Amino acid sequence: MSTTAQLRPFHDIPGPKGHALAGLLPDFNADPLGFLTRGFQEHGDLVAYRFGPRKGPLGKTILAVYHPDLVHQLLMDTERTFGRDTDGFRATHELVGRGLMTTEGPYWRRRRHILQPLFTPKRVARYTELMAGEAERIIAEHEQFEGTEIDLHQAMMRYSLRVVGRALFGGDLDDAEAELHTLIPDANRGIMARTTQIPKLPLKFPSPTNRMFVRTRDALYDLIERVIERSGSGDTASSEDNIVSRLREARDPESDEPLTEQEVRNEALLLFMAGHETTAMGLTFGLHQIGRHGDVQKGIAAEIDAHHAAGGTGAEYAQNRDTLGRAALNEGLRLFPSVHMTERVANEDLELNGYHVPKGTSVFLVPWVTHRHPEFWPDPERFDPDRFVGKQADRPRYAYFPFGGGPRVCIGEHFALLASSILMEALLRKYEITSHDEQISMKVLNSIRPDRDVRTTFTRR
Repeated sequence: MSTTAQLRPFHDIPGPKGHALAGLLPDFNADPLGFLTRGFQEHGDLVAYRFGPRKGPLGKTILAVYHPDLVHQLLMDTERTFGRDTDGFRATHELVGRGLMTTEGPYWRRRRHILQPLFTPKRVARYTELMAGEAERIIAEHEQFEGTEIDLHQAMMRYSLRVVGRALFGGDLDDAEAELHTLIPDANRGIMARTTQIPKLPLKFPSPTNRMFVRTRDALYDLIERVIERSGSGDTASSEDNIVSRLREARDPESDEPLTEQEVRNEALLLFMAGHETTAMGLTFGLHQIGRHGDVQKGIAAEIDAHHAAGGTGAEYAQNRDTLGRAALNEGLRLFPSVHMTERVANEDLELNGYHVPKGTSVFLVPWVTHRHPEFWPDPERFDPDRFVGKQADRPRYAYFPFGGGPRVCIGEHFALLASSILMEALLRKYEITSHDEQISMKVLNSIRPDRDVRTTFTRR
C-alpha cells in the first residue's frame, strides 16, 4: 500500500458530527437505514461515524464504505488485512456459539471445507423435489383463502420454515413454528442490543439487555437440541439426505475427527437461522413488489406458461438463472437485502480511498445503500427487473452483494434462490398476486423484516 505520509489522515474522513456525549448512536438506533443513506448522500463513498462520546475511551469511530470498488477491497482482501472480530460478530458468537459464521482463521477454513460441499448447486438441486412439494402444500393450504386478504409474510415464513427444516433435519418443524417466530426476532434484537451496548458489559452482569440475551440463547439451544435429537430418533424421515446427518458423518480435514454434538448443534442453529430468514424475507419482499407491478407479473406469468407449453417443468424453470422471474427476485433482493449491513475490522494499518485507516478500525459494508448507488442504479428506488437481464446486468461485481462476497460469500445462496424460485413459479402459474400496501412497514434489527401484516390477495388466473 502507499506509505502513511502519502495518505490523507484518518480524522479528515468526512462524516456527520453527532452529539457530544452519545455521538451518533441515538440517530443510528432511531433509523439505521435512513441514517446510513443520509451519510452517503451528504458525505460520499467513504464516511466516518462517531459513536459514543467525542472524547475519552468510550468513543469509537466506525467507517462505512458505499462504492463497489471499496466493497470489493473489503470482501476480497486477505484475512491478514480485514477480519471479522467486530462487535456484531462477537455478539453473534455469544448467541449461537462457535461455527462457520462466527469464526475465522484455520478453524473457519476447516469448517468451510466440511460445509461447502453440502451447498454446491449440484447438491442443492437434490432438494428440488422437497421444495416443490412444500410449495404445493403451502398453496393448497391457502386455496380456501382465494380472493381474500392474507398475510404474505406469514405464509412465506411457514414455507421457508418447512423447507429449511426438512433439508436440515429431515422433518417438519410445524410444532415449533410459534416458538421460532418469537425466538428468531428476539435473537436478532439481542444481537443488535449487544452490538450497540456502550459500555460493553459481561454477559454475567444482570442488565435487562443481558438477561434477555441469555434467556433467548438458552431457549434457542434447548429448541435446536430437541429438534436434532428428534431428527435421529426415527420419529421423522431421518433417512432423508438431510444436512444434520451429513454433519454427523463429516470429518475434520486435519484431524479426521468427527464433529462433536455441540459443534453439530452450533452449525445447525446457524444454518437454520440464516437460511430461514434469507428465504422468507427474499420471498416476502420480492413477491410484494411483483404484486405491485402488474406488467412485470404478467411478463413472468407469460414466461412460465410458454415454458410449460414447450414441455418444460417447474423445477427446470426455477433452476434457470436467466428468466424474468429470477431477475425479479434479484431486484427484490437489491431493494430489500435481508442482511442490510455487515462489518469488518482492519487487522493492520491500511489505505481506503486515499485515507490512512489505523489498525483496529471497524468498517461497515451496507448493501442497502450500495444497492441504491445512483452511479450504478439509475432511479434506484424503482423496481425494475430488467436491470438483471442481458447487458443491463453489466456493472461492477460488488454493486450488488445480497449474499456477501469473496471467500466468505454465504454458502446458502443457491439454496435460498432455488427455494424462492420454485415457490414463485408455483404461485404465478396458478394465481395473480395483488399487494395492497404500497410499502412494507419494516423493523430493522440484525436483519430487516415486516413489522405488520403484508396484506396480499391470491386470485385464480
